[in-house]
Amino acid sequence: MRFSVFLIVALLMVSCNENVEPAKKETTKRFADVDTSTNEVVHMSDLNDNYHSLQDVIASHKGKLVYMDIWASWCGPCKAEMPASHQLQEKYKNKDVDFIYVSIDRNNKAWESATQQFQLTENSYLARNYPKAKLFQTNNVSTIPRYMLFDKNGRLVDSNASRPSSTRISEVIDAFLSI
Repeated sequence: MRFSVFLIVALLMVSCNENVEPAKKETTKRFADVDTSTNEVVHMSDLNDNYHSLQDVIASHKGKLVYMDIWASWCGPCKAEMPASHQLQEKYKNKDVDFIYVSIDRNNKAWESATQQFQLTENSYLARNYPKAKLFQTNNVSTIPRYMLFDKNGRLVDSNASRPSSTRISEVIDAFLSI
């Protein structure tokens, strides 16, 4: 009996110690320091030239719907939708919906300027492997603006979502929020 108690206590001590890990410091990778040779993922950079994959960005919003706007600084229709996009964000401000902006610009300076102009400094990324990335190829993203909707688990549920100016997008977002 004494051996059984000793064994149980020893196992508990060992199992408790195995789960204790030092806090991992999140490291930021510069875009230039990452291997971006594969097109299986969308390789992106933020305004500070930090690396992000679209997959990781979507995962960081787990538990929320993600409405993704694919745009460019030179795209007139993209720019025309920005006021409606801001209104849509305001409508869902305290709801489980996040908005991300993925530019396909080739000119970094033009993209940076447009993000400032349209106040897109948060959740704004530059896709570095457009149009070769699998997501763009699979979903035939050949024209912009293009909108996509990801569910609360990060699954792409609408690869051609309605524009922010459409009343339909609110209906779709509301339907997903009610699930």
